[in-house]
Amino acid sequence: MLTVYGFGPAFGLPDTSPFVVKVQTWLQMAQVAYRNERGDLRKAPKKKLPYVSVGNRIIADSNHIIDYLEERHGDPLNERRFGTRERAQRQALKSLFESDLYFIASYLRWWNDDDFEILKPVLMEMFAASSLPKFAVPAVVALVRRQVRNQLDAQGTGRHAREEVYAMGRALVEAASDMLGDKRFFLDDKPSKIDATAYAMLAGLTAAPFDNPVKACALERPNIVDYCNRMRDTYWAMG
Repeated sequence: MLTVYGFGPAFGLPDTSPFVVKVQTWLQMAQVAYRNERGDLRKAPKKKLPYVSVGNRIIADSNHIIDYLEERHGDPLNERRFGTRERAQRQALKSLFESDLYFIASYLRWWNDDDFEILKPVLMEMFAASSLPKFAVPAVVALVRRQVRNQLDAQGTGRHAREEVYAMGRALVEAASDMLGDKRFFLDDKPSKIDATAYAMLAGLTAAPFDNPVKACALERPNIVDYCNRMRDTYWAMG
């Protein structure tokens, strides 16, 4: 059976990482059976999660995973229905969510001390459940935070003032809301793989207990709220 290696559930979400949730949601949408395992970053092929195992094959990176599974399972979401325009929109949405909103969401969890105090217990539990000695867990959590903050600084989001980051995040949420409009899903009225990405990023923003103006903006957009509820109820309403 296909195994997805992730960080583990948190905040009522299937996983701490939106990229793990993206893969899991695509699998739910495509009705492909799988099981979850806690991954070990030290053993991950690209030192990142998720990765999956299928028989003796290991595939890393959420995009490569979904591309491989699409081919293996014969395009279960009928992505072939899209023409050039829709494929271009899909690429633009992917960049909005994965290259822009993702770093805003990371900032909202990792950068400021008050936000990190909400995330810290989840990380402590996650690393405590791994093979790390208990005495090493606090040091590893501190190290991971430094690494994430360094990444945010290098990428540029961490160099902005907090209110500037909030403004950037609100603009992205508003753009996503405008692109969704009154459609059931982001490209048309049937789900596609971009919805796995969109749901993972938007649910991570709206469902997790981090209060900030970006989350407030998303919750003020009825179509974003309805979309997240629709995706959750359709693909994650499991006992």
